[in-house]
Amino acid sequence: MLTQLKVQDFLQNAVRGEVTVSPDSITQFTQDCNEAITKQMTRGDEGYRIRMSGLGRPLCQQLLEREGHKEDMEYNSMFRFLFGDLSEAVLMLALREAGVEIVDFQRQVELEIAGHTIKGTLDVILRDELGEEKVWDIKSASEWAFKYKYTGAGGYEAIKNDDPFGYAMQGFLYAEATGLPFGGWIVVNKSSGEIAIVEVPDWSQDDKADYLKDAARRVKILTDPAKKPTVDFKDEFETFRRDGEDVRTGNKILARQCGMCGFKHHCWPKAVYHDKVTSRAKNKPKVWYGRLKKKEL
Repeated sequence: MLTQLKVQDFLQNAVRGEVTVSPDSITQFTQDCNEAITKQMTRGDEGYRIRMSGLGRPLCQQLLEREGHKEDMEYNSMFRFLFGDLSEAVLMLALREAGVEIVDFQRQVELEIAGHTIKGTLDVILRDELGEEKVWDIKSASEWAFKYKYTGAGGYEAIKNDDPFGYAMQGFLYAEATGLPFGGWIVVNKSSGEIAIVEVPDWSQDDKADYLKDAARRVKILTDPAKKPTVDFKDEFETFRRDGEDVRTGNKILARQCGMCGFKHHCWPKAVYHDKVTSRAKNKPKVWYGRLKKKEL
């Protein structure tokens, strides 16, 4: 895609010291960073509301938030959130200076869903080389997600099939609210600084209809006081191979959605973050256990 090439060329020229960034872009970048720090470090209790950016997340998480439960986050979460926002600010700076045609950014939008006005803030609307305007979402990704979800064997289908944060629904809701197509995601690798563009295919209109229908279903659930949070995911027995057979350790590992959830201790009060018992790696990865009976083999 031409946008990706423009951004890469601009950054390559910047590495060589061959660019001069405009004062307007520097001012906007400073403002973006200011807003990111303010948003992440001075957030108050704004109360619960349904947001386009979060409507595709697991309903159990959203219902717990609606009921007033607070997310339990580790201190390093702040760095991860800030790194993400600041990486996206750098990418927006590169888009501006690379000559990509930005129609609008950080636009407030709203959409009537199941009789309720749902609001959101889209990242950016770009006009491509053919003159078509599309909504794009900017994401920062870990090395693993960038490699396996957004590039290589990944792409639109990979994101759609493994979407615990509801990115696809978020993009289609923004598109519906503006009356424009959803272009896809512009992604920056937080580790390497690489940039990729994941385009939504032309045949995604059927998917859009499905996401809008599911969004209405979710809004109805979230606005029904009778609907209470439930544990929607199961923990699974940890196993390893011995003499050609699967053997249980007696431990149970949380589902990935629960391991990433800030409400996990509400549903799994005995959850423990521990080295993966069955791993033979020198530096063992850590996983969330719902039950940890055996700490080593």
